[in-house]
Amino acid sequence: MQNVKLIIGANYGDEGKGLATDFFGAQAAGSFGTINVLTNGGPQRGHTVELADGRRHVFKHFGAASFRGAASYFAEQFIVNPMEFMREYDDLRAVHAAPEAYINPHCRFSTPWDMLTNQLFLEKNGLHNSCGFGIWETVLRYQKGFGISFGAFTAMNREDRIAYLRRLRDGYFADRTRGLDTQDFFFRDELLCRFEQDFASMLLLCPLRDDGYLQHYQTVLFENAQGLLLDGNSPEGQEFSTPSTTGSGRVAEAVERIFRGADVEILYVTRSYLTRHGDGPMESEFTARELKKSLPDLRADATNTENRFQGNLRYGMMDVDLLAERVRKDFSRTSHNAGNRYRSSVMVTHLNEYAGIDTESLARRFGTLYLSDGRTSGDIHIF
Repeated sequence: MQNVKLIIGANYGDEGKGLATDFFGAQAAGSFGTINVLTNGGPQRGHTVELADGRRHVFKHFGAASFRGAASYFAEQFIVNPMEFMREYDDLRAVHAAPEAYINPHCRFSTPWDMLTNQLFLEKNGLHNSCGFGIWETVLRYQKGFGISFGAFTAMNREDRIAYLRRLRDGYFADRTRGLDTQDFFFRDELLCRFEQDFASMLLLCPLRDDGYLQHYQTVLFENAQGLLLDGNSPEGQEFSTPSTTGSGRVAEAVERIFRGADVEILYVTRSYLTRHGDGPMESEFTARELKKSLPDLRADATNTENRFQGNLRYGMMDVDLLAERVRKDFSRTSHNAGNRYRSSVMVTHLNEYAGIDTESLARRFGTLYLSDGRTSGDIHIF
């Protein structure tokens, strides 16, 4: 019987999903195989894991349970980026053995021109609503018919791949960036050849597998990116949302398709206070003066530093009733599924910075409550 976890951000992202995934990876370390599924978004995610021995890594293109020996699997809805994959692969090898990785052949992939186009539009419009990794640009390009799957690109030889990328760059991207200051390097073949080389290297390290491959593992950790308040399917705040399903619905559909009789825990992760990166509406946001008074123990966030694409991390007060309603609404989409057994739980992180959240109310509403007052999985306690 498979042990399946769905790790979902309950708010605007940055809740502690990396910590939660590492915690479950540590719990399953002695089991018969663990695989960590990256379900949505792309390498714009930044899921931080810190170990008791001082090692720290911000996982983007690999699962956050990698330190625990889990393999990574890129599901169909995850957007891969070969250049970012190879960069992080090298970074991980410097601190830990790089994990096994497998990819669904239907995955879409980002190019360096998606990233550059994204960044050029952000700078032109003075917006801070993206990480600059080109996720929206990649989705838009595929919607317009200018994209093929990772598996189809794999089937080409090197010369055909280079020719395809050159047509894409000189056709679609030339039109898309008309009027923008693309600089000379945008159209240099060095960038094109570097991308193709990284693609070929990624392919050697990352075999193609369909979703049925997940049945080989006893523990399967589905690690979502972003949070419920950034869901691209929501009619509210579309300009500032993410082009993916951030809740459990699409992942639960995959679970129903792949498994039967599995024990499925959907964990919703929240900080004890509210955060949001970039522009867009935010409930109960603190002013600078309110922030110092309400969160005096707030610590520097080494992951969510200010950058020119997202700006500063913003803070607000958590409304437990609204949080519980978001979780209830999302979980209701899966609770009727009959093929597997589902239960919901909540993890509250950063309690060492603010302990004023009503955890007793959350404990009454949900069967299991995980509480974290530190930065490592050893700081998590089950309430």
